[in-house]
Amino acid sequence: MSVHIHTIKEQVFDTVSEPAYVNIESVSLSLSEKIILKDVSFSLPATGISSLIGPSGAGKSSLLRCLTSLYDNWQGTILVAGTNTRAWLGGEDDLRRHIGLISQKPAVFPASIYDNVIFGLSRKERKQDQSSRVEQCLKQAALWDEVKERLHSPANTLSVGQQQRLCLARALALEPKVLLLDEPTASLDPRSKQLIEASLHDLAKNMPVLCVTHDLEQAQRLQGQVIFMCDGKIIETASANDFFQHPERLETREFLRWSVCDCD
Repeated sequence: MSVHIHTIKEQVFDTVSEPAYVNIESVSLSLSEKIILKDVSFSLPATGISSLIGPSGAGKSSLLRCLTSLYDNWQGTILVAGTNTRAWLGGEDDLRRHIGLISQKPAVFPASIYDNVIFGLSRKERKQDQSSRVEQCLKQAALWDEVKERLHSPANTLSVGQQQRLCLARALALEPKVLLLDEPTASLDPRSKQLIEASLHDLAKNMPVLCVTHDLEQAQRLQGQVIFMCDGKIIETASANDFFQHPERLETREFLRWSVCDCD
């Protein structure tokens, strides 16, 4: 079955009073002559969680890489706090401090828990006592109580769930203004998943959080905005309640019912 994708009408979200902090306007991307993203447009409010869902290969992870300039051959416009990311004053490194990105598989460095948290800081900052910052970031990542007595132990002795929360703390140490997460709980146990989701709710009170997830129940728990992608296109965007209770698009209803999508 082939369904023509119409222009998505303007949606009204629970965050309607929030000004947009991130604006993605008509972003397209091709890799090795294959179209990955097709005219993608949506915005993230200044605070709150947005869940980016869709089948594998929909372009979700590629979109995150465009946002952080890990891909630079995309077309369109990405504005963060009103500034075009292609003209970011501090360059790509500063942009990646401004926009924190956490991948699905935790990557810890062969160093202590403490040193992993401060890894991204400047050499001058790392030479200073960062105990307060480390404690704050580990608390924000819901890890402090579990590691406060062994901050100088090797990070690779932590469980996978703890390592993922350590990666979250490391990203937070750079004081990002936007947080992007690519399947952050896909391989984690239920308790670690619950702790990370609770952290995201707290962090989203002060910044926009965009979470790629295949877990539809997680998207419901996170609430906020849901953005449904398929075949490189945005199919439907709505508040979590409207999206799951009253989906407007046929493609959305089929995906929610069967976890399949035919959006060519």
